[in-house]
Amino acid sequence: MPRPLTVKTTLNPNDLAKIAKREPNPRVRQRLLAIRLVVMANTVPQAAKAVGLKERQTRNWIHRFNAEGENGLRDRPRPGQPVKLARQKESVFRERIVKGASPKDPTRNLRVKDIQRILREEFDADYCLGGTYFLLHRLGFSSLVPRPRHPQADQQTQDQLKKNAKRMGSKDGKAASR
Repeated sequence: MPRPLTVKTTLNPNDLAKIAKREPNPRVRQRLLAIRLVVMANTVPQAAKAVGLKERQTRNWIHRFNAEGENGLRDRPRPGQPVKLARQKESVFRERIVKGASPKDPTRNLRVKDIQRILREEFDADYCLGGTYFLLHRLGFSSLVPRPRHPQADQQTQDQLKKNAKRMGSKDGKAASR
């Protein structure tokens, strides 16, 4: 049987409830409420079940709260690869992509390979192809683009062809396949 765990705090349950109510982070709020329940003489398993945490997690949060106080309930930075495009440069990058191809770009429509090159040359951020797609998605861009139109395409002729296709018996306006 696990030994009883006590919370070392001068805060009473009402104070913990007020702090939890003001806390904008739902994960920290959940941990504070678990701490509050233990302060109110509930067992750790009861408190864990009440707030939807595992018992081991709740014990860990109590230990961190005892050692560090309220700040111990916040998530610590997680290790990982540092960002390649600084958050401050994201808005400039976004504007550059929305603006489209510049005269020095080799194509009129920017493809992901072109965006990769822009990131590398203009923003000093070397992304792989998948990373570029991920960055574009995170910034709200879609990889779906309409089919390009030829500059000399005649819209009236295309509309006339669609009308003729409808008269020929196609329900969706497209010519029947053979």
